[in-house]
Amino acid sequence: MTIFAKAYRILLQVLCIPVFLSEFFEKQTGAAYGLGFGAKWKLLWTMIRNNRKIVSGSTFMEHITMATSLLKTPPTLEGIVVECGTYKGVSAANLSLVCALVGRRLAIFDCFEGLPEPTAKDQAHTLIGHREIHTYTRGSWCGTLDEVRENIRRYGKLEVCDFHKGYFDKTLPGFNEKCVQIFLDVDYLSSLETCLTYLWPLLQDGCPLYTHESGHLEIAALFFSESWWHNHFASSPPGLVGAGTGLGFKILTGSYFNSNFGFTIKNPARERFTTVPQAEGGMKLSLGSSIKIASQGGQTGAGGRK
Repeated sequence: MTIFAKAYRILLQVLCIPVFLSEFFEKQTGAAYGLGFGAKWKLLWTMIRNNRKIVSGSTFMEHITMATSLLKTPPTLEGIVVECGTYKGVSAANLSLVCALVGRRLAIFDCFEGLPEPTAKDQAHTLIGHREIHTYTRGSWCGTLDEVRENIRRYGKLEVCDFHKGYFDKTLPGFNEKCVQIFLDVDYLSSLETCLTYLWPLLQDGCPLYTHESGHLEIAALFFSESWWHNHFASSPPGLVGAGTGLGFKILTGSYFNSNFGFTIKNPARERFTTVPQAEGGMKLSLGSSIKIASQGGQTGAGGRK
């Protein structure tokens, strides 16, 4: 990549940040908890600082996305926040700040010994959007419990955190707290299956489950597996927003905006969705009104004229 191309991508990245943050700074985000613009601005800069201070596998934009969801969750909805897989604790530190603001607990699940030995299906994952093959070894991505606790103590709110040390198949079966948000940064398909088996029933309807492996073909496929979801929950698969490429937060590492971050929603309220009738037509670029969907007969999708 040339210096000019890199500088151009950096400029695009910077210019897009206000767009990415628009929902976070909407007036209604956090209003139910008494948070105004100043408090949200302080939270943003604290999260950015934390990502600079703590070694991280995730970005502050991912944390802001989860913060936005929590700040828009009604205070009357019962439930805590869960993170599975915490590495050095930067996402947990940032989530703990938000949990303290909204009065919720943060449950952190990790063995704090790095990844376990991968099974055959987890020795390599395919990332088509990134043109990469990710391989795994035992002990990778390790943050000790003492290290994570200290990072949260220094940069987050340790008092709202509960730690569950051990492999997921040992610690999750006895967990039964209702959840309003779940963040899975677990790398392995086998770990994802375990986490979903025990945590999906605890997630409140309409609430998000985030994954940090949305670009992995093996991970994304599970969210669309008719057989897996029918066998485990007698339901249809929920799908995954960001499957294959992740949400478009970064352009510095590829030819288009991408990330490792995606999400799904448990039983979304479809009755509140907007119905958009689809007519024949195509895309037409108008310098005066951006891109319009032009249908047959000259009508546009926005109600204008061809």
